[in-house]
Parts: sequence; C-alpha cells; structure tokens
Amino acid sequence: MRSVTAVASLWCGLCLAGVPGAAQTRTLDVGDARINYTVVGRGPAVVLIHGWALSLREWDDQIAALAPRFRVVAYDRRGYGKSTGFADPSADPGDLRALLDTLGIRSAALVGHSAGADIACRFAAVMPERVDGLVLYGGGAPEGFPIAAKEPGFEFVRTFAREHGIDSLMQWVLTLPQFQPGPNRTAAVAARLDSILAGYSGRDLLEEHSPSGAFPPARFETVKDWRVPTLLISGAAEAPRWHLVSDSLARWMPNARKVVIPGGGHGVHFDEPARFDAALLTFLREIARSR
Repeated sequence: MRSVTAVASLWCGLCLAGVPGAAQTRTLDVGDARINYTVVGRGPAVVLIHGWALSLREWDDQIAALAPRFRVVAYDRRGYGKSTGFADPSADPGDLRALLDTLGIRSAALVGHSAGADIACRFAAVMPERVDGLVLYGGGAPEGFPIAAKEPGFEFVRTFAREHGIDSLMQWVLTLPQFQPGPNRTAAVAARLDSILAGYSGRDLLEEHSPSGAFPPARFETVKDWRVPTLLISGAAEAPRWHLVSDSLARWMPNARKVVIPGGGHGVHFDEPARFDAALLTFLREIARSR
C-alpha cells in the first residue's frame, strides 16, 4: 500500500510540475540581500507582503484561493523568512520593484499585512503607476496622521527586546487582545504560525543598522487624496488604533472602503480564511474588471 501511495504521490508531483502556472520558488539577488519569493498562477498580478516577524508562509491560504484567477507573488521581506540582508522598511519597496521587473510585471495589486501595509504605501507613494489597487490590512497610520498613537511604538518594542530578550517580547505581544486567536483557528494553522515565529531572529531589534532611507513613509496629507482603489480590511477584534485609522482613511480616500471580518483580530486571515479570502477576491475581481 505504501509503495502504491508513493508512486501516486510522485505521479501527481510530476504532473503538477508540468502544469503552466504551477508554483515556483526562487531567489532574487538585489545586491545587499537575496530575496526569497514564490510565484504561481496566471492573470492580473497580486503581490502579498507579510508583516513583522512573519514570512510569505503566512499567506498559504490566500495563495491557494487567489492562484486560480491571478498571478500571485509572495516574498520574504529582507531579513525575514528565507531572505537575507538586514530588515529595512525604507529599502523594501526597492526590493519589490526589482522583483516586479524581474518577473516582467508592469503593475500589480498590493496586499500588505501589518508592517507590510506600510511597505505597500511607501511603494505606492513613489511608483503609483505600478499599483492597480491597495489592500491595507491591520497596518499603522500614515506619517502625519492627525491623531497621535497611544500604543507602544517601535522604540518601546526594541528596548523591551534588548532588556528582556526576544522570547519574552513575543510572549508579551501574544498576550495583547488583538493577537488572541479566534475561536475557529485550526490546529494546523496555529502550528504553521508557531513555526513561522520560531524562525524570527530578532536581528532587526537587537542589532544596530542604519536604514537606507531610499523610500520614506507615505504621508497622510498625500495618502488621503490617493485615487487608487483601496480596501481597508480588519478583524473585528483588531486594535482600536487601526479601526480609527482605517475609518478615517475610508472617509478621506476617494476610492476606498472598509471591510470588517468577524472572528479574529490582527491575524483574522488565520482565523477566518474563507471570509477573508472572499472579501479579497471580491475587491480584486472589481479591479480586474475595471482594467
């Protein structure tokens, strides 16, 4: 029986390898880093940008849902996952540009989670002609947002990590209400997330590194006037700050709308992938039809 199963598995793998659009994982040399990425599917391009301490593996469910209709690109930001180099949000948009150029993609819809939303906005601020649409999910406020944050910022997190260690920092982060798993998170998804977080080195917090400064943060006074189609997506249990920011941007931005997914918070795509993917697909299909 085991030999039959092995033969069947091998045959399926060989068939998949010959299917146009099957997933391919590669690396791209950008000079001071090597970027690990995967590309799969055909159609309008969609780029998935992961959040802090995560990797492209956070998007496994979304890649499977989008690939039948779109050309999906997911990559490990520099310093995370299997990519090398030092984490640097001000350099990330340059890596994304190089990746799109390498793949021959003129423009794409950008989906950014948490810190990945900041990367998407930095990219859109400098290269708007290459952005078909934006999905900002659980991100921060644009630079110059008129209401100051009350939550701990990057300096607090870095000091905490240096004084108490990365393990203690992650334990603290995971006690915050917005990071609590939703009631429908599966054991398999929880194990995948644990595996991703176990691979986080903490170098971005523990080591000094001067950012490139090549791509500054997007500023509120310009973001609020962007006409690019934008979906602001949030888990119902997300931190109040993101609800405030996303509500404000949905009112200001001419072509933006907000969708709230019940059943989770900052990681609602782990908890409610079907609902999250449905909202994402609806938005991306609208963009594809408009093009």
